[in-house]
Amino acid sequence: MVLNLFEKIIVVLKSLFSSFMSIELLIIGVLLFVFLLLNLKREEQVVKVISVFLYVIFFMIICLFYSDYTKQSIDGVIKYIMNYIYFPSLAMYFMIILFVTIGIVYTMFSKKLTKFIRYLNMSVFSILYILYIQVIGQVANHRIYFSTSVEIYKNDTILSLVQVSNLILFIWILFMLFYKLYQYFKKEFDERKGIS
Repeated sequence: MVLNLFEKIIVVLKSLFSSFMSIELLIIGVLLFVFLLLNLKREEQVVKVISVFLYVIFFMIICLFYSDYTKQSIDGVIKYIMNYIYFPSLAMYFMIILFVTIGIVYTMFSKKLTKFIRYLNMSVFSILYILYIQVIGQVANHRIYFSTSVEIYKNDTILSLVQVSNLILFIWILFMLFYKLYQYFKKEFDERKGIS
């Protein structure tokens, strides 16, 4: 069944009002949205904490009510990640390099980043680009198409280059998450120390 955009919008609207539970979920979603919208004007820390708490509670309730679907979703995500780690695709690898390119542009123009993070980002992104160029060279030499995954697994060089690139990116993401958490808690600690 092929629907145009207008027909899809009508289907979505019908779904929102199809049952009592759908209407309840719509009302809860709208209330949370209004709550956040009002917070944009006031900029109160208490409202931010309450809104995050409400979203987390709402998410947990949905997960509990639809626990079978939640388990299937988590299982599917883990399978997808493991499948990509062990059997990477060149198309997904290209998307990662696109993400890296956006990261380079952001690093070059952002005023918020420290010198350490700038140097780290540029170093990691440069290494990933060098590996990407090697992958493209190998793909071109062996005439492998992005759509054929089987040929990648037969070539140890390409497979190793893609997997090492993924490992470097994963370590960088992990480091940045811990760094952001450290910065957040350090700022909170400094603010509390300044108050007392």
